[in-house]
Amino acid sequence: MWKKLFYILGPVLIAGLAVIVLFLTPINYRTANPTSVKKASTSLDARVLKGDIMKNYAKNENYIPIIGSSELSRMDPFHPSVVAQKYHWNNQPFLQGNPGTASLSQALNVNSMQMTKNNKAVFIISPQWFSQSGVSAAGFDYYFSPLQVDKFILESNTGDKKLNEYIANRILELNPTVNYVKKESLRRIADGKQITSNQRFYLKNISEPGLTNQDKLFGSIGIQNNQGLIDKEAKKLPDNYNYDELNDLATNMAMDKSKNNDLQIGNKFFEKRLKKRISKYKNFDNHIDYLHSPEYNDFQALLYMFDRNHTQVMFVIQPVNRKWMKYTGMSPMVLNEFDAKVTYQLKSQGFDNIVDLTNVENPNYISEDTIHIGWRGWLMVDDKLKGFYKDKKADPNKTRYHMNEKFLDKSWANNIDF
Repeated sequence: MWKKLFYILGPVLIAGLAVIVLFLTPINYRTANPTSVKKASTSLDARVLKGDIMKNYAKNENYIPIIGSSELSRMDPFHPSVVAQKYHWNNQPFLQGNPGTASLSQALNVNSMQMTKNNKAVFIISPQWFSQSGVSAAGFDYYFSPLQVDKFILESNTGDKKLNEYIANRILELNPTVNYVKKESLRRIADGKQITSNQRFYLKNISEPGLTNQDKLFGSIGIQNNQGLIDKEAKKLPDNYNYDELNDLATNMAMDKSKNNDLQIGNKFFEKRLKKRISKYKNFDNHIDYLHSPEYNDFQALLYMFDRNHTQVMFVIQPVNRKWMKYTGMSPMVLNEFDAKVTYQLKSQGFDNIVDLTNVENPNYISEDTIHIGWRGWLMVDDKLKGFYKDKKADPNKTRYHMNEKFLDKSWANNIDF
């Protein structure tokens, strides 16, 4: 009987033991190398965002992260990855963002990322994140990184106590898929307590090593290679960088690429996403509100992580297509008030490097669709980035932030007086 059971269960047990040994043994799998990191830098793969291996390897290479969301996938000829390659910038962008990522996911990402420590970074802010409901639980769960939350929990006995309590509470509120030990650890942090010795042992010796080895093994397998697209788009640019010439090129290209509608929206996007239901969006946004949102508190958590890492940050405030705003009935005041509030939150704490595309003098073709940077908008960003990318090391004089805990309070999330 026992012999029969062994033949049935033995292979399963042996395989399970082999997997445990594989994940817990500190082996250098060497999946990160200059070639794989170059591919990862423009892949926009969620595994790269949720993992650490590729980004940590890139710390010692010529990369500066651009952190954002779905706008990073708009790879026209003026996209920073294309322009940086074409004009041989000293450092190249390392893109980190996907549709649905927002401040809280990126706060955990920045916290675990060696790439931002004492270095530069670019962060793109999207007004639509700042809805009254904030990030959805499903969206947060999709990009939730067990590895990054392990690092946050293990470091929770250091740093700003109110920040740690806020993040732990917020993770529990959004209720991502985590095991019992992590959930209980987060509850203790949220209550202002330190995690137990047993919890720390499990996270430090079992969970984190296992997740790190998974990242090393699978973090670069089968990721999308966008290099061919970047090479193709780069060929459309002139050999020498001249802003006025590029601006004319971007305008003419945008006009050609958006000629099937009068909203300055890319032809493909309009055809696939809007054409058949465009009438549904008439005055659809006439009651939209970007002043009351838990995202302001999540954004503050992100700023704390940049401060903790001594990161010199350039912030880009993404535009909304002005013609689309008019069609959907979104008042310009909504965008102006959002812009004033988020700018106040940044500048009052010493984050002064802001590229604001919400109210430029000539807004034509700065968005590729309804809410994403494109064409002339990317070019405006590029013109600021090319100097910023000359050196990846942070200037210590430009990382002297003065953080204010009031921005973690719900009262600030709903504040209209600033």
